[in-house]
Order: sequence, then structure tokens, then C-alpha cells
Amino acid sequence: MKNYLHLLLCVLLLSCAKESDQQSVAGAIQSQTYSENQLENLSISIDTLRVDVGDELVVAGAYYGFGLSEDGKSIFFAEGQGTEVHEIDLKEMRLRRRIKFETDGPNQAPDFIESFQVLPEDEFLLSNYAIQGIFNGKAERVLNMKIRSDGFQGIEEDMGNLYSALRVSPDKKKAFSLPSPFGGFTSGLAVMDLESREGKLIELPALELTKNFRVTFSQNNGVSISGDMIRMKKMRDKLVIYSGSIADIYLYDYRLDTLQLVQFDHQLVANQKTGSFKTEVSSNEERVEVASQMRKQITFYDFHWDESRKQYFRFGAMENGISEAGVRPSPDVFLFSYDENFNLLGEVKVEELPNLFFNSFFYEGKLYNYWPVEEDPGFVRITLNY
Repeated sequence: MKNYLHLLLCVLLLSCAKESDQQSVAGAIQSQTYSENQLENLSISIDTLRVDVGDELVVAGAYYGFGLSEDGKSIFFAEGQGTEVHEIDLKEMRLRRRIKFETDGPNQAPDFIESFQVLPEDEFLLSNYAIQGIFNGKAERVLNMKIRSDGFQGIEEDMGNLYSALRVSPDKKKAFSLPSPFGGFTSGLAVMDLESREGKLIELPALELTKNFRVTFSQNNGVSISGDMIRMKKMRDKLVIYSGSIADIYLYDYRLDTLQLVQFDHQLVANQKTGSFKTEVSSNEERVEVASQMRKQITFYDFHWDESRKQYFRFGAMENGISEAGVRPSPDVFLFSYDENFNLLGEVKVEELPNLFFNSFFYEGKLYNYWPVEEDPGFVRITLNY
């Protein structure tokens, strides 16, 4: 009897420990599917806007990351070829400010910006493999984040690329990333406390299938990768973690430290890619060909929040290969809409779009996509009517 009680106590202790380790995971919810398709009669109109840069010389094609201001009236772009941040006034459509950061000294910023985030009170996250810091609008470094795997208790020291897809909470107390070994697959969501220097890695099992739809070609010391990736975007008060391979997403609430899986049931497209593809190839040409075959299935992109409608929107696309003449036809583009709880409201194949746009956001109920106009910054503005 004593042995039995001892064994039972051990089981209970192990169960409690496991429950404590998984306290961040809150389970899954099923997105409700529309009874009436909100987007069934969608029509769109498109116009192009050019940004007035005055006498400034800017490299419009070098804008890399972006983020909206707190009031939603300005957009900030990081210039990928240098260490600058440009602010554009969306109402007046003009370049309002360019912030030039220092490349050495106590306020040293990254020599190129890999991760960029707009924070409250005119502050910015600027990060690459060497430097991860918070800077203000006067180009002063206010916080050196020092994102290293050996710098956080609870995260293995051999964890690679801990700075990958770096994000930070608005109060600058916690940082988040999607680390992976060099050329490897994302290990999970890293959550790091910048004050206590403690961290943890949360697994993302629902997105594991993404590794089946990425192909690598290794040569000498370099690796070329095509296909889908696990990505992360801060939206409202959560992190949205998603993959091009599957409709389902994770929502991480950094205030409550909870991770929730949202599962979708789309009617117009498949909910995930299927089939078997090579994940390692022996030539660059083969990598391009395998990736092209993968993209013939639906690829899901990130979400965009429309404050005027209190809704999310998301694009998806299926490519159509290459014709015998070597021409790549336009992809089939799909638009999906969801309510503020990610319930599916509508979906439609969009015929009117001339391209599949990235770097998108909503402003005053219209979807803006960054698109240079000749040598100046610019936007394609899409009006959704339904």
C-alpha cells in the first residue's frame, strides 16, 4: 500500500509539473463559418497615390518593414539599405520626417534593419543579428535588449537565431521571436522577460506541417530556401502566428501569457496544402521548380485589421505555373473576411487585382498597399464594396 501511495504521489507531481509547463497553452477554438457569404457580391476599385518627398532623395524600393503610428495617421518605414526610418503622413500623403540613426558609439543602431516595430511614444524596435535595441525619435538608444540564447534562463544555449522575427510588448518588458537553427525549421515561439532574463519556448504543433512545404538547396556554406514559413504579426493586443501552408493560426496574448489555436473551415479553398514534395534538392533550378509546384496550392497570407468595420481581412493565392512560352500567369487571388473573434464572414476569388500585394494596411476603411510610383514612395489604394 505504501508503495502504491508513493507511486500515485509521483504521478500527481509529474502531472502538476507538466500542467505548469503547458500553462501557456489555452486550447483550440473553431472559427464559425458564415451562413451568408459577406463577400459574395464584392467589387473593388483601385487608384494610385504618390508621396510628396519634397527635395529629399529617398530610395523608394528599399523600404523593408513598416508600422502605423498610435493614432493611425502616419506610417513608418524602415529603409533596408541603411539605418533610417521614414514617417509618411497618410492624410497629406507627404514625407513628414526621416530619422537617421548612428552606426557607432553609444547610440549604435543596426547597420541594416532585419526586424522593425513601431512602439508607443515615438519609439522603435530596430534589430538584426548583431544589435537588438529600442530607439526613440531622436535616434537615441533607450534599451539594449541583448537577445542571445545564453542570456535567458530556461532557453537552451544552442538555440539559433533567437532574434528572428523579433517583437516586443508595448511596455518593453517582454520580447518574442521565432528562432530556428541555421537553414532549419522554426523551433517555436520564444517568450523572453527582458527584466528577469528568464525565457521559455512554446511549441506550435498545428503549424508543424509547414516543414513539408519548404525546399532547401545547400551549396558550400550557403542555403537557399523557398516555400512557406511560420510568421508572426502583432495585431491589436495579441501576436498572430501563422503559416502559408494552413489556414489555422495561433493567437498569443502576451498580457495573459496564453496561446490559443484558431481552426478554420473555408468553403472556397482547401484549409491546408497536401501532398509530398522534396524538401532538399541538388540544384537551384530544382529548388525553383519544386517551389513552383507547391505554390499551385493555396497559400495563406497575413491578416489586416480594419478599424472602421471592426473586421479582419486576409489574402490567399494559388499560382498557375509557367506557360510553354516561359510566361508566369497571374495567380488566382482570394480574399477572406472575419469578425473581431476570427469567425469567417466571407470569401471570394478576386478577379480585379492586377497583382498580389504585400506591405498592406487599412486606413479610413480602405486597403493601402505600398507600391513605389516611379522613383517616389507610393501606394495602391483598394476600396472594397460589398
